[in-house]
Amino acid sequence: MLHRIILITFFAISSAITAQAQTTAGVFTDYTELRTALDSALTKADITSALRRFDAGVTSEGQTIDVQRQFDKLFPNALPNTALVRRETYGGGISRELLVYWNGTKYLWASVLIHDRGNEVVAIEFSVNTDYDTIAGEF
Repeated sequence: MLHRIILITFFAISSAITAQAQTTAGVFTDYTELRTALDSALTKADITSALRRFDAGVTSEGQTIDVQRQFDKLFPNALPNTALVRRETYGGGISRELLVYWNGTKYLWASVLIHDRGNEVVAIEFSVNTDYDTIAGEF
């Protein structure tokens, strides 16, 4: 079923730190910047922006275009609604969040494994799926 297609599965995010952390994929100045980047991309149904900001070059440009085309078929309209469904804290500044984005009866679930290093926040893993059970299984 098309709604059960996994769009993106656990992309490893670079944890390398540079002087320009704000522009390094997966590295953010704080949690607010991370959520702003994620929400900005996914509420617009713009998976390409999310991949570029969170992926650190793991996906080729051709693959990114293919994923955006699939995404556009599933979500031809924006996903203006969002909610934090679950947050688990593991210690050492590491946590995982389950978020949902939706319009009408179409839902997109997102999972982000986050490391708050004090002076920056790193998205270690990022995945999205239209199937709740697949994403919820990450917790």
